Amino acid sequence: MKRITIFCILSLMVFRANCAIMMKADESTDSVAVLYRYMLALDSLAQERDSLNSAGSDSPLNAYYYQVLLHPTLYSSPLHQMMSLDEQSCLDPQMQRLYASRRMLSQLYTRTPQLVTQTESDIMGQTALRTDVNEVLHDKDKLSDKVAAATLAPVVDEAVEVITRRPNFWKFSGDVSLTFSQNYFSGNWYQGGEDNYQGMTSLTMRANYNDQRKFTWDNTLEMQLGFQTTESDTERSFRPTNNLLRYTTNAGYKAWKNFHYSLQSIFKTQLVPTYRTNSDVKTSDILSPLEITIAPGLRYDIAWGKKKKFTGQINMAALAMKVLYVHEDDLVKNYGIDEGSNHTITFGPNITLNTTWQICKQINWNVRMYWMSNYDYNIWEWENTINFSVTKLIWAKLYIYPRFDNSNERYRSGENHDGTFMMFKEWFSLGLNYSF
Repeated sequence: MKRITIFCILSLMVFRANCAIMMKADESTDSVAVLYRYMLALDSLAQERDSLNSAGSDSPLNAYYYQVLLHPTLYSSPLHQMMSLDEQSCLDPQMQRLYASRRMLSQLYTRTPQLVTQTESDIMGQTALRTDVNEVLHDKDKLSDKVAAATLAPVVDEAVEVITRRPNFWKFSGDVSLTFSQNYFSGNWYQGGEDNYQGMTSLTMRANYNDQRKFTWDNTLEMQLGFQTTESDTERSFRPTNNLLRYTTNAGYKAWKNFHYSLQSIFKTQLVPTYRTNSDVKTSDILSPLEITIAPGLRYDIAWGKKKKFTGQINMAALAMKVLYVHEDDLVKNYGIDEGSNHTITFGPNITLNTTWQICKQINWNVRMYWMSNYDYNIWEWENTINFSVTKLIWAKLYIYPRFDNSNERYRSGENHDGTFMMFKEWFSLGLNYSF
């Protein structure tokens, strides 16, 4: 590419020179003679090209070509070469290019002198770009010695007050939702039914601490409360459908990669009392029962997918402690606690899983899985909450909650169940949801 560029430049100069000769030629000049001279010029240029190609031109362009590329100027070096009797041939490719450019300039001077409008002295006499730099640098000079000593300290006229702020490692977030529904059945509806209104509110608040090094502390408070009207219950007009108060705390110290030594505690009870239908007999109340699970173990933090759309935690404890406490004495017998006591303590393995899968921008799936055993009974819970975003504030929720529990003595004796320990709960709602 470099050879072609040089060749094109030389061709342009020869073409301009021959065009000037042809324009000034006498009208009586024979056209054959003009063509002959032009062919000789092309032949000379081809010879110059062949000599450049044979010399090998893998070396980069050097500064000697500026004489050919600038406006036509009368330089002293081509004149000295024209009048020199020394042999101009050498094996150095750079010198061959230098001699070739001087020969082309000499042809320019002899054939079209009218194109040359300045001399080398005119160029050297022009003002430099920087008039304040007069010192000449030599190749052996060190640039670091020419730089004046300077300090990197900032120069400030006024006193600067340095304020140090400790980073905030806490992150707070939450969700609150409110939904309503209404059902109506005519008196002669073939399947029967009961008119009712339903309302439900849920609140989830999170306060998570992460020092970005070793220690983490996650806290989650969940509250769910729902009611529906009932005509079949003559004692009360509303019956609780959702009744949950749960606090989960997990403190962890980093072990390696995504694993943490952890201490997890879960406190679970309900918000309002519940009663049997058409009766004043209470079946449960706040702190009756209260389930406390303390599980020291190992926690694994989940962050899967290219954009970390599947996140969560799994906490594993080989030996966890579960405390079942009933505050009201009249309700103790409902939960298999011996008379004269208000609590029971059991030990066994425990696994808790909490995950969030952002399926798409409008849909996410939250899962909570809990398993506790004392090698005699098992409690297994699997809560699924699928959220559908209709607008920024309007959401639809699908809640699916299967549960297995054979821990209650009365249930195991067959008094209060239909032969299976598997339970199931599901609801779907459409309402307002706000995240903060």
